[in-house]
Amino acid sequence: MPSKHDWKHISHTSYSAFKALPLWFWLVFLAFLGVSVAILLPRELMILEIVRRDSPSWSAPGLKFLSTIGEFHYLNLIGTLLLLAWGYLAKSQRIQRIGLSFLLAGILAGMTVQVVKPLVGRPRPSHCVSSHLGPLDFAGPTLNRRFYSYPSGHTATTVAACTVVAIGFPRLIVPCILLSLGMAWSRMFQNAHFPIDTVHGAGLGLIFGYVSMSWTRQRSSAEALEVVAKSSESAVDLPEIVEG
Repeated sequence: MPSKHDWKHISHTSYSAFKALPLWFWLVFLAFLGVSVAILLPRELMILEIVRRDSPSWSAPGLKFLSTIGEFHYLNLIGTLLLLAWGYLAKSQRIQRIGLSFLLAGILAGMTVQVVKPLVGRPRPSHCVSSHLGPLDFAGPTLNRRFYSYPSGHTATTVAACTVVAIGFPRLIVPCILLSLGMAWSRMFQNAHFPIDTVHGAGLGLIFGYVSMSWTRQRSSAEALEVVAKSSESAVDLPEIVEG
């Protein structure tokens, strides 16, 4: 099973990668937030209507189930346990570390969302309908969960987890994209989030999934020494050539 060193190494490299994100990245991210608001805000109610109206009736149970498994204690915790078990059985430290990154990405995305939600206090679409509120009737800071629409926690943690899996297992990138899109769609279908909530949640998920897998782009000192040692052991001693 993964050691304390594994968790420390992954946490440290994730923190270092997050701090190392350049200024241009944050400017692009802010531009992404602004442009998505400008494009989606005037169309949010129309998009929600399309999602609820055009989703086939047979898909309703599946979308509801998708929202259920999107909870942190289902997707992220169970997914982590499965990856750790797979890595243990396969005797693969890499897969076990992916499992730890899977957990870390979900924790970071989930904690960030839970801090932002009460500060913003955006009403959920379902609460807007029952209370005659609009999408911009913010009530934050608040502890009323009916105003926890922005951003979408389900989408953020799902995209964070899927980003880790897509980086660790590139062949699974298509299922990861489909699951992420399905989660965002299901949250809108359930009248739990507006489109902006899911898009911005996905943006947060991408960031935390990426930094949580930063260890795959660098080696620790111990790993580097181990690689050098193995290379030295496998080296073939060539006979000395004597001139003359």
